[in-house]
Amino acid sequence: MGAVDGAWARVEDTGVRIAFVDESGDVGGIGSPTRHFVLVALVVEHASWAAVNAELCAMRERLLSRHGLRLDAEIHASEFLGGGQLHLGLGITERFQCIHHVLKSALALPGTSYVRACIDKSTCQGSPLDAAWQQLSREIGEDVEVPRPHACPARGLIVLCDHHAALPYRPTPDVTKALGNADSLLELPLGRDSKDSLPLQLADLLAYLTRQSIAPNGYFAKSGGRNLLRIADAIFAGNKPRA
Repeated sequence: MGAVDGAWARVEDTGVRIAFVDESGDVGGIGSPTRHFVLVALVVEHASWAAVNAELCAMRERLLSRHGLRLDAEIHASEFLGGGQLHLGLGITERFQCIHHVLKSALALPGTSYVRACIDKSTCQGSPLDAAWQQLSREIGEDVEVPRPHACPARGLIVLCDHHAALPYRPTPDVTKALGNADSLLELPLGRDSKDSLPLQLADLLAYLTRQSIAPNGYFAKSGGRNLLRIADAIFAGNKPRA
């Protein structure tokens, strides 16, 4: 899927939550093709996880019946929304129709919230990866203050990420501090293959669209692409990307 994708399970006074995290862009410096590095978290309350998974599976069934998109096909945004005439047997117009449906479905998912972090590498002091994780961690920490319908007395944090050399398997002290108290960190990242995770694929899509909203390519500068960006912004509501 990408350099950083995975899931956190965070436990606060509001109970356990799972945050599926993915990235867009790269963390390279000189010679990098991207100026911005983006992390996105799809945060799901533990009591809503089964319902969210069922809704995402139903959404993929609709994409199969309406567009012929195979259930086992991974929606990897940079390829799915690339300029190729055909991808997974679908033309570019039909692929954008699929993504429009995915985003509309994301708006209706129960017990979910979305946060994102955007780092401008040209002005970043230090590691863009560390800076992005610090910002995203703070965003998730702030988001947890929102009252939740389901409470859980347990406390703790689990980080689950896809395998990649850029993953924070050894978080810096600043990242750990942003994640919360040390005694709430129950486990360092475990492996997860994003092709088997619909929430991770959704996080990947939202990360890609966030970067396109900041530095759009030729297609996203046009009307069709801007419509997808408007829906993505509605999903994040007031959580705007910050350079």
